[in-house]
Order: sequence, then structure tokens, then C-alpha cells
Amino acid sequence: MATPVGWSQGASGSVCLAFDQLRDVIESQEELIHQLRNVEEKAAHAKTKLLLVKEEEKLQFALGEVEVLSKQLEKEKLAFEKALSTVKSRALQESSKKDQLITKCNGRREARAPHHAYMHGLFPNSPVPVSRAGFHPNFCPRLRIQAGPGGPHLRKGLQGPGRPRK
Repeated sequence: MATPVGWSQGASGSVCLAFDQLRDVIESQEELIHQLRNVEEKAAHAKTKLLLVKEEEKLQFALGEVEVLSKQLEKEKLAFEKALSTVKSRALQESSKKDQLITKCNGRREARAPHHAYMHGLFPNSPVPVSRAGFHPNFCPRLRIQAGPGGPHLRKGLQGPGRPRK
């Protein structure tokens, strides 16, 4: 075997032995480096796995909250629909009651009113003759008509200068 440059040859086996030992040291160091890299990869993998477990716990908690909130929203929706149905039913009853009262009131008014009241259009459901001027026969520019929540009502009194009637 040839001796590397710069080495002196002492005992015939000492150079080979030193070279073999050096090669063994290098191989063992490379093996240690490889093992260290494996340990680092395993540590990084374990760290990533731990983060994954934590995130899965957060996700499960959030999904639980979403489920609870969905159930609560459904309960509130049903309560709202029930309340709305109750209000609609009450409004329908009140409307029906109002219509009955109006019908009853109109029936009494028509029974007490003279026949000429229909001819002059004093009732809203009766046909009203219209004059040639296009005005309603009860129209008088001097009377004040006021509109309120119950509809237009004729008020006693004059519009403009003058004293109101008593």
C-alpha cells in the first residue's frame, strides 16, 4: 500500500492502522450526525403532532359551540314564529270584531236615518249623485273638513273670519 504524501513509514502496519482508525472515527461521526438528524426530525414531528392535537381540540370546542348556538337559534326561531302566529291571530280577531262592529253600527244608523239621507250621500256605501260642477252635493267651501285617524269628519264652524256656531 502506498503511503500518503507527507507521511513517514514507520512500522509497516502503523500507518494503515491509523488510517483505519481515522476512517472508523469519520464513519461513526457520520452515523451520529445521521442519528442526530433523525432525532431532530422526530422532535419536529412530535412538536407538529402536538400542535395538531391542540388545534383539533380547539376545532372540536368551536364545533360544539356552533351546535349549541344552532340549537338555541332554532328554539328562538320557533318561539318567534309562535309569537308571530299569536299576534297574527289576535290581529285577525280584532279585525273581524271591528268589521262586525262597523256592520252593526251602520245597520243601526241606516235604520234610524231618513230616506233622503241616502239620496244626498250621507252614508259612504250609498251611491252619491254628482252635480254638474263636479262637486259632491254636500260640498260647501265654507265648512271645514278635518281628517283624523277615523277618517274625514265634518266639524261645525266656519273657515276664515266669523264666529263658530254653537
